[in-house]
Amino acid sequence: MTVIGCLTAVAACGDNSRTTENTASLPTIGTAEPTEVLRYEATGGCLMMGPNCATYVLYSDGTVEIFRTGENAPAEVTGSIPEAEVTAFLDSVTGTDFDALAAEVGPGTCNACVDGIDVLLTIVSSDGSTKLDSTVVNFDPTNDFFANVETLMEDVRGVGELAIQQRG
Repeated sequence: MTVIGCLTAVAACGDNSRTTENTASLPTIGTAEPTEVLRYEATGGCLMMGPNCATYVLYSDGTVEIFRTGENAPAEVTGSIPEAEVTAFLDSVTGTDFDALAAEVGPGTCNACVDGIDVLLTIVSSDGSTKLDSTVVNFDPTNDFFANVETLMEDVRGVGELAIQQRG
């Protein structure tokens, strides 16, 4: 697994650490059983007044589950996007040099430090598992990789929204 940065529920931090694990234990894309291929975890200002940050999980068959970040509960929203879109996205990220990508887009910022939202993005492709942390890597929408992520996430978010919760 490639890890670029880290994220905690209260504040964001990054250290550009990298971890490698045996990818033989990772699920194989294209098997009969759908596998998780993308996890997009938001944290920061969306936690204000309630647990309103969303974690989006996308599976190889196009299934989408939306959870509250940090909550240990079943998905509150489920739906799907076309499987062909998931396959096209995974094909577009195969072979990506994430170290070169990080150098190209530059360092991220701590948006959560000023009530903004930070993201931990995990992608599982045929190359293995990669985590990108927006506090360490700039999620630059003008970069082709991040533009593709955002296009995919627009469709994933289109599945539905979490109802706003307020804590007293």
